[in-house]
Order: sequence, then structure tokens, then C-alpha cells
Amino acid sequence: MTDDHRGMEGSKNRIHTLIRAAAPTALLVAGVVAVAGCGGGSGGAGSSANPVAPVTKSSSTPGGVVSAEGTLGLVGPAGRATAKSQQFEDKTGKIPPGSNHKPKHANGVAGTVQCDNSDVTPSDSNQDVVNAAILCLVNGERSDAGLPALASNDPLAKAATGMCGRMVAEHFFSHETPDGKNVVDRVEPTGYIPSSGDWVVGENLAWGSGALSTPQAIVNGWMNSPGHKANILATDYKDVGLAACQGSPTTTQNGGTVYVNDFGAKSGADVNAKLPAEDGSTGDSGNSGNGTAATATVAGTKTAKAKAKHKAKKKRRKHRKGH
Repeated sequence: MTDDHRGMEGSKNRIHTLIRAAAPTALLVAGVVAVAGCGGGSGGAGSSANPVAPVTKSSSTPGGVVSAEGTLGLVGPAGRATAKSQQFEDKTGKIPPGSNHKPKHANGVAGTVQCDNSDVTPSDSNQDVVNAAILCLVNGERSDAGLPALASNDPLAKAATGMCGRMVAEHFFSHETPDGKNVVDRVEPTGYIPSSGDWVVGENLAWGSGALSTPQAIVNGWMNSPGHKANILATDYKDVGLAACQGSPTTTQNGGTVYVNDFGAKSGADVNAKLPAEDGSTGDSGNSGNGTAATATVAGTKTAKAKAKHKAKKKRRKHRKGH
């Protein structure tokens, strides 16, 4: 090692070159640290960075709705059928924004029964918990009305689960599936409906996202809908099958949770009961009055199928003549 003037000068030049090369990198790292640290604080002089607004997901599943609020809820149609008639009120409505909280009016979720997990957000991993909360809340409403509790029923749950999956997969929000199957058609294969007698089945549908996907919000939505309330408080139902599945029944929404409740009794049907219209024009809980919901004789299912076959036959004849 030499200490002459040239050696010292060369060392100094090399050091200055290294410093110049490292300076931009050091400044860049310092800038990143400064931005990360500014968050929502006051920041240093001359800082113009703004905190990023929080974004919440309304669903824990992939593809869930992403928005600042993430809350939307819809009640679907209400349906009821016996061996003599079937009724379907196909008008849908919105679940009120405040439905995730116990309301003060008479139509809200019952306050006398405490239900665990009534405010839980549904996911793929807690469907049993969600369904248990729905059953508790529905039975709480019945208890407040002086009615006996509904028993959880496996065949009805099977029908409800099948309907729930189809609604998400095929994007429809109706008691009638795209291939024309109503609640009787869907419950019958489970073996729940006797071959004869005074049986009855009914169905409530709903969809919600974010805060309006909780069991409490859904039952609140149903209790604020005359047709759905009539099903919950029907005196002749004894059983219920419950299903909740992740996804949307429409193409205009994404994510959220679909709910299906299938009610029933193998005997003791009130054949005079009517589902009220969604405008509440019957004024009753649906067990009497002049219901304006769509009705049909139950040749119902059989008559509809016969008409469809006849129509298809006529179409085939017309097609053959055209050729």
C-alpha cells in the first residue's frame, strides 16, 4: 500500500464514485419509508400524501361484493301449497337498511328469545351456525305470537338445500325453477309429502350481503313482508327445512348469501289460509282474509304439466307440417 499523492487521490475518487452511485437508492428507500409512515398522521413538511379510504368486503368468499358499505338485502317470493290449492306471491322487495339491529316496532325480530349468533356474517364454514340462528329467530317470532315451535326436518332441509344451490348456479329468484318446478315438485321427491291427506308446504326466500346477510337481518326482512310473515306465523306448519349458501341468485349482484326456508306439515293443513299481498291488503297474518296472491287449484302441478305437454305436442306438429 502506498501513501503517495496519486494513491491517495485515486482512493478518494473511488469513494466519491461509490457515494454518488448509492445516493439515489438511499433516497428511494427513505421515500418509501416516509410514505409508509405517513398513514393518517400529520406527516412531514411538504407531504401531500392522503390516507387511503378503507374498503370492506361484504362476503368472505372469493368474488364477494366489494364496496364502502357492502350491504344490500332482498326478500324473494313467498309460496304456500296444500292438496287443494297453491299460492305464490312473486313480488320481491328490499330488506330495510337497519334490519341488522333489533327494531322497536311490532313486526321486528322477537326480543323475548335470545338467539346465539343472530348477527354472525355467513361464510362457507358456518352454515350450520347460521341455520341454527335462523331457526331460533323464527321460533322466537312464533313464541311471541303464542304458536308452537317448528321442528327441524331433514327431508325439507334436503329440498331447501337443492333449491339454494340451483338459485346460485342458475341465477333465478323465484319459487319456480327454470325448468318449471315449484315447491311441491321439489319437496315431493324427498318423501315428505304423503300420497294423500291434508298436507301443506310453504317457502320463504331471501338474499343479503354484508350487514344484511346476517340471520337477524334476514328474519327482520321476512317479518316486514306480509307474505313471508304469514308463512313464519302460519298455525298449521309443524316442520321446517333450512338452507343458506354463498352466492347471488341474480346477475346484477355478486356474492352474499341466499336463504331458503321450506315449511310443512304432513297433516292438519288450513285449506282456507291465504298468503296476503305484499302491500298488506288482507290486513291479517295470512291465515284468513281475502288474499290477492296468485292462486291455482292443485291439480296445480298436474294441470300445469299437462298444459306444458299439450303445448309442446302442438309445437312439434306445427314444426312437422312446416317441413
